[in-house]
Amino acid sequence: MNWFVTESPRPAWIARRSYAPWLVIATVCFGAFMGQLDASIVTLAFPAMSAHFHADPEWISLSYLITLVALLVPMGRIADRVGRKIVYIYGFALFTGASVACVYAPGFDALIAARVVQAVGAAMLQANSVALVTTAVAPGQRRKALGVQAAAQAAGLAAGPLLGGYLTENFGWQAVFAINVPIGVVAMIAGHYLLPRTKTARDKGKPTWQVVPGLLGVLLTYAALFVPMTLLPFTMKQPLAHIGLTVAALPLGFAIAATLLSRPGIRVGALIAAIALVLPVPQVVQLIVAGIGLGIIAPACTKRVMGALPEGSAGVGSGLVNVARGLGTALGVAVATLLINTFQW
Repeated sequence: MNWFVTESPRPAWIARRSYAPWLVIATVCFGAFMGQLDASIVTLAFPAMSAHFHADPEWISLSYLITLVALLVPMGRIADRVGRKIVYIYGFALFTGASVACVYAPGFDALIAARVVQAVGAAMLQANSVALVTTAVAPGQRRKALGVQAAAQAAGLAAGPLLGGYLTENFGWQAVFAINVPIGVVAMIAGHYLLPRTKTARDKGKPTWQVVPGLLGVLLTYAALFVPMTLLPFTMKQPLAHIGLTVAALPLGFAIAATLLSRPGIRVGALIAAIALVLPVPQVVQLIVAGIGLGIIAPACTKRVMGALPEGSAGVGSGLVNVARGLGTALGVAVATLLINTFQW
């Protein structure tokens, strides 16, 4: 039972496989997908939760987001010291258990408390995700691996609007939390058997100012991603299902580019995203093209951040990248909300 308190190695027959690093990426993608799915799926259940608890649902998201952003860098530092694998697996356990608590929350205060615990688990996952990816593969494959991880996040964002309405209408708001449980159980098992033990030795090097441009790029990319995702449901006069499919086009393009286009650089991605704004094509095509541009930028900026850090500080770097993602998301939502209130959409 020693593996409960220390990192256990992978089975030897898995570690010897040439594709073992990509099994690590696949395992990390569980957390990437689930974290973004939870972020986007819950918003569609707000009206039902508000009616059930007779309370303002904004704290369901705010309590989660504030806790998550506050803990990302500290959790990354803890993971660098005690081991990223064990922190990652316990993060899944905490997130999954808190999801069950959300399902059975007897009151609004209990739901908020469960969301805070859920955010602690999510911080343990997200603070490790990029670090596990960058330390698992060779330097020449990091851009591609980070793209796959970013694509899993985009897939979670795209699936949220599609699943949220369906689950809430057919099974109740509790279903948007219950869906995390089977994913979490599978991910914990996969993490135990597929993730390697991580180095805990501290490198003497320190992060430099070179991380700042990459972090700023990540922040702006996620802001650009979330402005239209927040804005379109208010501006489109279409059935909910049609709106969900249209909104999903943006993260779909993001996922395609992040997975398949590992060679183009930041400037190419920015040019593609800018061109999408003026293309004389249907809106859904514009969104896919814009998503492709953003899906090129995000992994390239993340690689720039992680490349400026010593390996022993990869957990801190991973936390910083995810703080930038979270702040970019919040900025995008804030800009969209300002536009909605200004123009009364």
